[in-house]
Amino acid sequence: MNKFILSIIFFVFGLSLVGSAQDIRFSQFYANKLYLNPALAGSSDHASVSLNYRNQWPNLDYPYVSYSFSYDNFFSNLNGGLGLLVMQDDQGDGAITTTSFSGAYSFFLRINSDLVFRPAIQAALIQKKLDFKNLIFPDQVSPIYGDVFPHNTSGDPSNRSWNGMDFSVGLMAYYKNYYFGAAASHVNQPNLSFDDFEDDQLNAKYTFHAGAEFSLSGDISGNGLVLAPALLFQKQGEFTQMNYGMYLSKSSLVFGFWFNQNFQLNYDAVILMAGIVTDRFKIAYSYDYTITQLVQTNTGAHELSFSFPLVIEKRKRRRRPNRVRYPQF
Repeated sequence: MNKFILSIIFFVFGLSLVGSAQDIRFSQFYANKLYLNPALAGSSDHASVSLNYRNQWPNLDYPYVSYSFSYDNFFSNLNGGLGLLVMQDDQGDGAITTTSFSGAYSFFLRINSDLVFRPAIQAALIQKKLDFKNLIFPDQVSPIYGDVFPHNTSGDPSNRSWNGMDFSVGLMAYYKNYYFGAAASHVNQPNLSFDDFEDDQLNAKYTFHAGAEFSLSGDISGNGLVLAPALLFQKQGEFTQMNYGMYLSKSSLVFGFWFNQNFQLNYDAVILMAGIVTDRFKIAYSYDYTITQLVQTNTGAHELSFSFPLVIEKRKRRRRPNRVRYPQF
């Protein structure tokens, strides 16, 4: 019973986040690069497909589950990269489902042999749906007998589906072994409300990310030991969060250690990640371990990422001059 009550509390909290228009957060943010910044479209030296999965608060009856699929490649005749991103977010066992289809274009601009810029634009179609069939409302519950009453639907929204457009812009810069990125998402701030008489704007989200790569033994492009500190800062409406930590890679193994801080909610977590990188695929698992506020609920988040190149022959995968180095995950 306590678990059920806790699930309801988290679901109501989730509804408040939707009302405040907060986006999904992926811990392996570079593994979902088109979601992080559209300027990363076509930034690899080959076409690639990526799959991402995140399960937020899995111990609850109503977890937040998110999926994404993306494809991107660099096209010389366009002097830039194209990317396709499909995402779905399920809240409250499917009570709220948000699906988006987006396309991105990034322009490749080389200033000199060390400095590269990649401005980008992104357009998306968003679909949001409500489904109340698996929910129990307060007017259905008897303090003695439990769920026995019919739900009064007079206050429910008549329109349970919403469709609209969304636009974002981004910029990526690369100088030697340092990289910087910035993005402004939802610049048109679409109204996601199911009610024609109320507003539920999707607040603009501002992202800044930066980092570097340092070889501790051998060459960065080889199999030596590489340390890559990185920083991610995001602000959306009243919510502000920061991720800071580092990657450590050796040959095909990659490890990550992160600290996540949400300043408004005082929700802090340690993120641990381990991954494998080969010529044929990249796969990683991460876990968000809560260290404050929600620690007694033993909740956290599991996340998986998997990607693979569409061309695996080494003779066709020579490093392109348009490539921008950034962490694998």
